[in-house]
Formats: sequence, C-alpha cells, structure tokens
Amino acid sequence: MARKPINYWEKRSTELMKRLERGTEYTINSLIQAYEQATKNINKEIASIFKNFAKDTGLDKKALLELLNKKETEQYYKNLLQTINNNITDDSIKKKLLAKYNAPAYSYRISRYQALQQNIDIELKKLAEIEQQITETRYVNTIKEGYYHNIYDIQKGTGLGFSFAQIDNRTINLMLNENWTNNTNFSQRIWNNNEKLGNYLRTQLTADTMSGKSIVKISKELAEYMNVGLYSATTLIRTEVNHFANEAEMLAYEELDIERYRFIATLDQVTCKHCASLDNKVFNVKYRKPRQKLPTDSPKR
Repeated sequence: MARKPINYWEKRSTELMKRLERGTEYTINSLIQAYEQATKNINKEIASIFKNFAKDTGLDKKALLELLNKKETEQYYKNLLQTINNNITDDSIKKKLLAKYNAPAYSYRISRYQALQQNIDIELKKLAEIEQQITETRYVNTIKEGYYHNIYDIQKGTGLGFSFAQIDNRTINLMLNENWTNNTNFSQRIWNNNEKLGNYLRTQLTADTMSGKSIVKISKELAEYMNVGLYSATTLIRTEVNHFANEAEMLAYEELDIERYRFIATLDQVTCKHCASLDNKVFNVKYRKPRQKLPTDSPKR
C-alpha cells in the first residue's frame, strides 16, 4: 500500500476547514440579524420615552429630568414580569431576573429611567440566549463534522476499512462544557461578554440621555456600542469553532489509536505567529493537553 503524500493530507485538512468556515459564516450572519433586531428594540424603547421631548438640537433637559424621574405605573411593572416569563427560557437567568425585579427596590414605583435600564437588561438577556442557541448548534455540527470527516479521510488515505465508535451526545456535551480557557466554557463566555456589554451600554446610554443628545445621535451611538458586542461575539465564535474542530480531530486520532500527528497551519494574513511556528511539526497524541475525561464508570461512547 502506497503512503499518501503530505499534500494529500494538507488538501483534506483545508477542505474540511473551508467547509467549517462556511457554516461559521452562516452562524455569524444569524447573529448579526439578532444584534440588529436587539438594537431596533432598544431604539424603539428610547424613542417611545423621549419622542415628545425631542428637538432637532437634542432633548429638552428640564423636561427630560422630569420625565426620567417620573414614576412608572403598576401596569408597567406587571408587563415587565410578564416579558421576563415569556421571553427568557434559561431557568437560572429567569430566576435571577425575577428575584431582582421582585425585590422591594424594584416595585411599580420605579422611575422611567430605571425602566429604561431594565428594558435594556432584558433585551440583552434575550440576545444572549439566541447567541447561545445558534452557536451551540454550530459547535455540535463542528464536532461531528470534524470527527467523522477525519476518520473518513484516514480511511481513504490509507485504503483501509475499519470500524469505529459513533460520537454520542454525552461526549459532545462533555466537550461543550469544558472550561478550556479562563476557566470558563463557551456558554459562560457568552454570558460574561453579554454582561460586559450590558454594563457598558447602560453607562453610555445614561450619559447620552442625560446630556440631552438628540434621539438620532443616541440611536447612532447605540448601534456603535452594539457593534462592539457583535465584534466580541464573532471573534468568540471563530475561536470556539477552531477549538472544537481541533478537539474533534484529536478524538478521531484517539479512537483509531493514532500515536502521532502533523500540525498543519493555514498560512495567511490572519495566522498567529504561534501557529505559524508550529506548521508542519509532528507531535505525539498522548502528550497533548488532555480534555476532561468521562467518569470511569461511564459506558464507552
């Protein structure tokens, strides 16, 4: 049996990464739509509060201060709790929000200013849930594609037919929940970024509204603030996809008892110096940083 040349494996690796990149772009486009919708919803809320006080040059500051200090109605408070119950599906997040807004400090006597802050908070929580759902789907598909395509490529490259274990949901969940960087998993990183965006957004919008800026300027700056969050989210997605693709590849090697592998980097303008320095080097599978292991009493995947 003739051994396949190195460029065969490079080609197969490149084809797989291109396939994964197409799926990643589809996920990112869905995320962009979610961020755009969240921006529209927040802008709508701002406009509904300030529209009667808007001027071409900005907001009437005296009227604005009176408006922001005006107490909300009990009906608003009931609607707020209903919005949380109907739109937040993550039980832990829902409990936190309900506990926060059921507290005495957040009774129906809250001001319009506090109401705006709350609506931003809830809108961003909805956004984080959407981000988690669509990215998890992408990561699961990445793991499956990476695992099965690597096994297929090895079978085709060696000319050998052999049996192998199917990758099951428990193994996939173990990989998804791994705290592989900064002691957090992908879901925690989404919520951490979302919290940072929320804090930043509430601070900046407060400064914008209290300064008397026009609604047009506030809306424009809101879009810019949201783009900061979107950039962080898309960067996270690309990093996570690469991570899960690499983990799936190693899982395939372990399944087939492959002892060594060659690192192939995509040498282009965005390749980091560290990856470029490792290009074409050979490593032992057993010496790589281990993933979390299934409990010893668990059935084999």
